[in-house]
Amino acid sequence: MPYSFFVLSRQHEELARDEVIAISKSYDPKAIFNSESRLVIGRSVIPWNKIFQRATFVRLSGNIVGTFSEPSEIYLPISKPDSFACRTINLSSKKVDLSSLEREIGTILKRKWNSKVSLSDPHLTVYLIITDTKQYLGYSEINVGLKRPKKVIKRPHELDWRLSRCMVNLSGLKEGKTLCDPFCGTGTILLEAESMGIDTIGIDFDGKMCDITKRNLAENGYTSRVINSTYHHIERISDKIDAIVTDLPYGTASKSSTSPKKLIKDFLSIIPKKKKLVMVYKKGLDIEDLSGAKKYEIYRHKSLTRVISVR
Repeated sequence: MPYSFFVLSRQHEELARDEVIAISKSYDPKAIFNSESRLVIGRSVIPWNKIFQRATFVRLSGNIVGTFSEPSEIYLPISKPDSFACRTINLSSKKVDLSSLEREIGTILKRKWNSKVSLSDPHLTVYLIITDTKQYLGYSEINVGLKRPKKVIKRPHELDWRLSRCMVNLSGLKEGKTLCDPFCGTGTILLEAESMGIDTIGIDFDGKMCDITKRNLAENGYTSRVINSTYHHIERISDKIDAIVTDLPYGTASKSSTSPKKLIKDFLSIIPKKKKLVMVYKKGLDIEDLSGAKKYEIYRHKSLTRVISVR
């Protein structure tokens, strides 16, 4: 099995690492990972670009060849590229003259390949990834960027698309499986899921929100089913869904007279235990039913921290 590397963004490092692992294991349960600093290295039958195109908080990705001590040891078991570029990623605590190292490696590879150096549009990018313990050598060919779904109608304080996409990935669903968002709002989670080939069902008790979701979906040619009902509708369709991913309403976004803590407790009471659940809610609600869940705190501002819970 080939090795892949993933350089994570500086945002939500633990969340980013677990997202990469969840995506890979949804396709290959035997995938193996280790990490250091913001670098995740995995061994899986799934190609790195499939994971990269789904992941939210990954900056760079590619194949990993191995480690090196000196530039003269550099060896890439690949055929001559039409053009290439070298890029150094310093994830260590020490200062590194990145430009000098890139020029030195670039000169060695140019002499070997007799290929053109292209900094703007290379056919192959060679990565020199430096951590506190090792120097890794990796590479990637031309990569197709993420195609974002369009959203024609938005609302203030709605869940950020990045967190929505990450939550979908943490559910471990792959193409052809079905996700349900029982508080779908304007449809952000549904849009991200459908953009990755996952079937979706949205539920919202507010008819206006259902109409907005339908418009946002239609703008992208998506075919999610949207149901104007309460979250209790899950009980009627539980055999049709594989996971539940949702943003529980709070503050002005919630029109329920029920307290947030009771809403979560009542909601959890109808969720089948065997269904994967990923949900986000306001910090400060100690829910016993979620005591064993993996949690990630997302700081928004001094009076609001939200929690993503994966059960």
